[in-house]
Amino acid sequence: MSKALARIPLDRRVLVVREERIDLRPEMSAVVFPAAGLVISVALFAAVALFASSLSVTVLALLLFPALIIAPFSAMGLLYSVIGASVVIEKKKQSVRFQQGVLGLGIGTVELVPFWKVDRIVVEDFQLGETPAGPPPPLDLRAWDIILVKASGKRLPIAQVMSGNTTGLIDEAWNRALDAADAIAGMCGSTVEITAAIEEEAEAQPETGAAPADVPGERAQEAGA
Repeated sequence: MSKALARIPLDRRVLVVREERIDLRPEMSAVVFPAAGLVISVALFAAVALFASSLSVTVLALLLFPALIIAPFSAMGLLYSVIGASVVIEKKKQSVRFQQGVLGLGIGTVELVPFWKVDRIVVEDFQLGETPAGPPPPLDLRAWDIILVKASGKRLPIAQVMSGNTTGLIDEAWNRALDAADAIAGMCGSTVEITAAIEEEAEAQPETGAAPADVPGERAQEAGA
């Protein structure tokens, strides 16, 4: 496999961009919990083997049953985090593959979209839900969704980008969302459409006025042009 040209961090995923292929994969940190689960299950199996003659059947069962449950799920999670991908875009096959998650090891195709059926890649606001009445939440967040829209009009979510709602963080996250959308659209031979509210806010600012803290900078305006 060719060397990665870029790695774009997204929400719980990373977009690995190569010359002929793009993979949406789990972050490297995703191996921590599955690996820990495997270590725990191996320790439980070892305890059963070592103390089988000295422990009661009840205690042995209490050690064995969790190991039997943890081991297969941890193995699948580790395999998915190492080689699995939720979305694969291949120039050679001229297609976008949406694949299964952990239980499917990230290798079973859920939906296959040929490039000629890709109408556009949309960057839009990701709804975080309504804030309940009461004290304000400790974190003010902004998020965007990257959507593949087929020629038939069907919408397939690819990934999300989330950020704290402050000037530096929101600009950096917005640029990552645009970079990811541009890379996907470039591979598919389609275009990027921005429907996120931040573009409208940026355009609505007076020509001589400064942009507010929660509006991305110049690139948002250029992308919407």
